[in-house]
Amino acid sequence: MRFSRFLVLGLLSVFGLLATTAPARADGNNKLIWKRIAGIVVPGSLVGRRLDGSCDVGVDCAEGTPAPWTVTDGRAELDLEHGRIEFSVKGLVVAGDPTFANIGTTTVVTMVKGTLVCNDTEPGVPELVDTDPVALSATGNASFRGRVDLPVSCLNEPGDIVFLIRIADVSDPDRGFLIDEWNAFGAVRTNKDDD
Repeated sequence: MRFSRFLVLGLLSVFGLLATTAPARADGNNKLIWKRIAGIVVPGSLVGRRLDGSCDVGVDCAEGTPAPWTVTDGRAELDLEHGRIEFSVKGLVVAGDPTFANIGTTTVVTMVKGTLVCNDTEPGVPELVDTDPVALSATGNASFRGRVDLPVSCLNEPGDIVFLIRIADVSDPDRGFLIDEWNAFGAVRTNKDDD
């Protein structure tokens, strides 16, 4: 009788401990914030590439644009519990161009999308999760607020998620190769909304 009382009390205290610690963990780890959005610096960079250098572009990794881009301002936020995501970017424009004709413009890019690269590092295989496309203004401004379906890799390893902005549409069919290439990324990742 005494043993069973201790067992019951022990189990209750363990479950009580779990009940009090689980919400604290959830509150602290269910939100990811990228405090800045920055333009691609090294053209053609691959995000999500495995250690052996392999990747299937567009499936488990994303390739960068052939030219560097710059950003004036931006931010992204992800609610892991509900799959809510929002991002805004201002002044997303080309920073380098061999012809010099497109520097400081959005060139032919008319729409962008946010992309989460989940499980970006080994072990495991990265997964890409896209938002719906949104219009990119002539001055390089875009914003999105909505929901995505998050794979288990995002939920299991939230510290291994990269946020990218990728090209979703272009005005010139001859430049269709740019679609799905990334031109900006989330920087200064945290799970707190303060400095």
